[in-house]
Amino acid sequence: MLETIDGRAADDWNLTNPSFFADTKPEAVYARLRRDDPVHWTEGRLSRGFWSVTRFKEAQQVYANDNKTFSIQQAGNVLPAHPDFEDEANSEALRLTRDGASLSSMDGEPHNVLRRAFAEMFALPNVAKLETLVRRLSVEILNDVLPTGACDFAIDVAAKLPLMVIADVMAIPRRDWHDMYIWNNMFASPDDPEFSIGTPIETAGAALTKINGYCLGLALERRAGDGADLISVMARTEVDGRLLSNEQLAYNGLMFFAAGHETTRNTLCAGLEALCADPSEMARLRSHRHEPGALKVAVEEFVRWATPLNHQMRTAMEDTKLGDRDIRKGDLVVVWNLSANRDEAAFRDAGRFDSQRKPNAHLGFGFGKHFCLGAHLARLEMRVMLEYMLENMLDIEVLGVPERSASNLFPGIKHMPIRFTPHAPIAV
Repeated sequence: MLETIDGRAADDWNLTNPSFFADTKPEAVYARLRRDDPVHWTEGRLSRGFWSVTRFKEAQQVYANDNKTFSIQQAGNVLPAHPDFEDEANSEALRLTRDGASLSSMDGEPHNVLRRAFAEMFALPNVAKLETLVRRLSVEILNDVLPTGACDFAIDVAAKLPLMVIADVMAIPRRDWHDMYIWNNMFASPDDPEFSIGTPIETAGAALTKINGYCLGLALERRAGDGADLISVMARTEVDGRLLSNEQLAYNGLMFFAAGHETTRNTLCAGLEALCADPSEMARLRSHRHEPGALKVAVEEFVRWATPLNHQMRTAMEDTKLGDRDIRKGDLVVVWNLSANRDEAAFRDAGRFDSQRKPNAHLGFGFGKHFCLGAHLARLEMRVMLEYMLENMLDIEVLGVPERSASNLFPGIKHMPIRFTPHAPIAV
């Protein structure tokens, strides 16, 4: 019998409590649910219950039926971080999501049209052209820490690279990078005391206002120009003959910045933590450091292991069935991506980090119509940084227990002090 909190199952409560993810790794909860009730009716601290999907098979089924059986837009694409976020009157983010202001939360043909408009910039041939930029920034970042033999890897390395790359792609002036970084943390983890400026709803609302206002200002300034940066492209994009609205410009700017930053930061940290916990796996991968193919395989395992986007939510548009459960029209369905990526039925020895795992058809970048648009860019960033780290950052040791963010959406590592053998700066 599960322990209860306020009359509810502890696991249910914890899944809706961002602070739980800061203090506890959720793998044990997910393992129980996969074993005992893989499509589980969950009643936590929110006003509505929802179905928790924890196995790979049913998770893939949900994503494969986006815009058919399931809606990403009707009730929002993520669980509210706090009961206050369930009301559009309090949460501007929820209103914008339900209005389809962001590519990541749009249904139907509007989503298809807008995705096609942005797809070319993130297609593999164009992303490949960014490798020189990614290498230059990786060297700049590592040269700041290599001579010291110590750093907070999460802050000094893992967070910097994706921040600098997406800021360059969006042509955000360097003087504004720090503000955008702080605002993004406030928006992604409003329950986390480190980023809080008040209540969770006040923190997220302030961050949303700042980032949206900033991105909209840049877009309107650049609309009449011919710039090739992402914000300029957004500003000139038309859907059905109409330019994007101010809300769409602002909220898509936030989406691209947040997604471009969070995924790589959390994945690099989780992957390095796993390598340091298994010296033989570290030595194995280090022996392959000059092989791009081996590093690409390793990056996929980094993503599976980290699963930076912990969950996604959908609304059932019709009666359907998941596993042996009857899902009714209007029910909320939450796919726990990390659990799906630990499913023993889908991955051999799923609980072990294997840097050369093949095959590895994980859900770390999603699946189906809403597969991560920036997946190629994230893979490039991680492969290049990993190559330089394995070559120049020797005898890495994680100091203490890494600190995780209070978020059930992005419960990644926010601080991870490490030490290593000091090394001369990488020659440019």
